[in-house]
Amino acid sequence: MPGRSAGRRRGGAPARVLSLCLSLSLCFAAAAPLAAAPVRAETADAAPALRTGEPETWRVATHPVPPLVMDEDGRLRGFSIDLWNAVARELGVRTAYVRVDDLPALFAAVSDGRADLAIAAVSITAERERRFDFSVTMLETGLRIAVRAEPDATGSATARALRALLSDAAFLQVLLGLAALILAVAALVWWLERRHPGGMAARSGPARGFAHVVWWALSSLAAQAEEMPRSPLARAVTVVWLFTCIALVAWFTAGLTSTATVERLRGAVNGPQDLPGKRVGTVADTTSVAYLADHFATPVSFATLEAACAALQAGTVAAVVYDAPALGYYATRPGHEALRLVGGAFNRQSYGILFPANDPRRKRVNQALLGLREDGRYDEIYGRWFGSESGESQGR
Repeated sequence: MPGRSAGRRRGGAPARVLSLCLSLSLCFAAAAPLAAAPVRAETADAAPALRTGEPETWRVATHPVPPLVMDEDGRLRGFSIDLWNAVARELGVRTAYVRVDDLPALFAAVSDGRADLAIAAVSITAERERRFDFSVTMLETGLRIAVRAEPDATGSATARALRALLSDAAFLQVLLGLAALILAVAALVWWLERRHPGGMAARSGPARGFAHVVWWALSSLAAQAEEMPRSPLARAVTVVWLFTCIALVAWFTAGLTSTATVERLRGAVNGPQDLPGKRVGTVADTTSVAYLADHFATPVSFATLEAACAALQAGTVAAVVYDAPALGYYATRPGHEALRLVGGAFNRQSYGILFPANDPRRKRVNQALLGLREDGRYDEIYGRWFGSESGESQGR
């Protein structure tokens, strides 16, 4: 009996060890799902937190280019502003506008990181594409030409011809020589007439008589002299003087006519074909400057379109060339002297939204722009600012 009992104790030990191992294995298997459950719950809770967080805020640089961008008492309006606001709503992002003064400052804001992107009236060019990225085209446009709205083109050309002649140093020297000749002839005729009893200068004092003869010499230039000298020598001088007057009048008329013709041809700007050889105003650092230089015109750059148009009114430039939307909007605004747009749009170009190189936002913006075109919202914004294709303006 004691031996049998000891044998049972020795034989039960392995069974108890095996039972303990099986129990531990079952405990670990049951605990594993419980340990993993909190990790899955944390990951699931993180996704709604991202979806319900505050929307992104994008910094958008812009500068005034009516009617694409206008700052009216601190509130931005215009085609580009309306278009971007529609894109931002489509993307679900907020906008913080970064306002700059001109196009170079716009490029600088994007390149140095003060703005995430830029929208105004930025033409897509190969040179700019090397430094930045652009969205798909947001507006197809071109350049246009503005000239002064002059009611009398002939009179304006004659006035320009007179100004050109009077500003010519050689012509002024001829006029001074002519004045000296008139005084010399008047002095000679006065001296001869003073000796004749019935002469023009014999009936009054020396000063008054000389003034009377000078007036006679001037009248002879226009063939309007009312009397002739009485002295034989004075009459001989008069014959020579009258032939000289005919030659002088013919010379002056020919000079004025030819100069007026040249000025009329120079002033007749009816399209881009008339720009070569002329001084043409435009806005600095824009594609208009390069176009004018490449087409043999003389570009005169100004800081703003208003300054370029003021130079046009002053006559220092023959025309103004700039982006068609901006120039058309300015030409129809009240409050300044009237301008006349000539010809149609030329040098077609595309405007785009400007991004830093390789910016991931560009694809999202492109998708939004294409969506606006497909559902008609783009056409609605375009019509609001530029009217229909027939050019009829719609309410703003």
